[in-house]
Amino acid sequence: METKQPTGAWRTGLIAALLAACAAGPRGATAMDVVWGGAVHEESNVKFGVLAGAAFHFKGMVEETERKFYTMEGDPISSQGQETYSQDDFETDDLFGLAGLTFSAAGSWVRFRLDSVFMNPSLEATARRNYYLTLHDSISYRGRDYDHFMIPEGERFDAEFTGNMTEMALMLAPLSLSDEAFEITPLLELGVLLLGGRYEIDAGESRGLTTYQYPPEQFVVGGSVKDWAGIGVPQWGGGVQVRLGRTDGVHLDLQAHYLFCLYNGSTSLFTTAKHRKKDLDLDHRNLQLRAALEIPTEARTWTVGIQAQFIETDGTLESSETDPRKIAAAPERFDKVFAFELSTVLATVGFAF
Repeated sequence: METKQPTGAWRTGLIAALLAACAAGPRGATAMDVVWGGAVHEESNVKFGVLAGAAFHFKGMVEETERKFYTMEGDPISSQGQETYSQDDFETDDLFGLAGLTFSAAGSWVRFRLDSVFMNPSLEATARRNYYLTLHDSISYRGRDYDHFMIPEGERFDAEFTGNMTEMALMLAPLSLSDEAFEITPLLELGVLLLGGRYEIDAGESRGLTTYQYPPEQFVVGGSVKDWAGIGVPQWGGGVQVRLGRTDGVHLDLQAHYLFCLYNGSTSLFTTAKHRKKDLDLDHRNLQLRAALEIPTEARTWTVGIQAQFIETDGTLESSETDPRKIAAAPERFDKVFAFELSTVLATVGFAF
């Protein structure tokens, strides 16, 4: 398995965020206390809140590239029929609403954070060409179930996704540097990003079958599809937390978290479908910035703030089979290049105890 380094743009962005946080510290400070295991504030070490906001940038693309069945040596069929799908095909808007919950807990040495947001984007569009989609075995036509679906050019269709994105991270806090009104804590982080839900595509009534590709496969023309889909990506990286203000008064909590996943190997690590084992080259990056005011009262400490998140994931998925006899006996579909981008901004309101 190969490893790669984070891209320069993301690394520069993270360094800029950390320098900006550190620059907010007190001028002229001559000495700071070292708290091993990270500073813990008993009045606000557990935080709970609600999230509300929107995704203001969304981009998705899947491009089919090569099919080994077509291109293996001696095969007379030339490569043809590749498709590329992106958000441009579906007349979608970048903006859609998000709502959810946030939770965090801090102890000596170890901390935890969780964000979970729900979404329900939908669209209405006209097929710009014949769309040939391979989905799960859930497309019914005349008493049989198929996993291939075709939306004819010019056909109106609706699509809806009801889902959830959850991010969890376990954080190691080796130390904090602090004085009366300033505190900074570096973090090492390990976590996971989960995205999943139920999708529905409605292209009217099913009205026949058509064949596509070689060897020929049957596609249902029109119809509706409902199914579940999900993905999980492990993440690791680092972050920093900065607190400004005295503990017994209103103070500002600033955080930056940069997590990534760089992987080059077999999909057997992620799936049990051995007959469709692929080679995966994945580059995933996730930057989250947070700012919150913590306002102590007699009853509890209230929090109000904002957070922004920038996720970029891209990679390639290629057939790992090299034996021409096996390729001919069980042809894999096209290799693929994919890219996904999501940027969100969320307001937070909650309390700490």
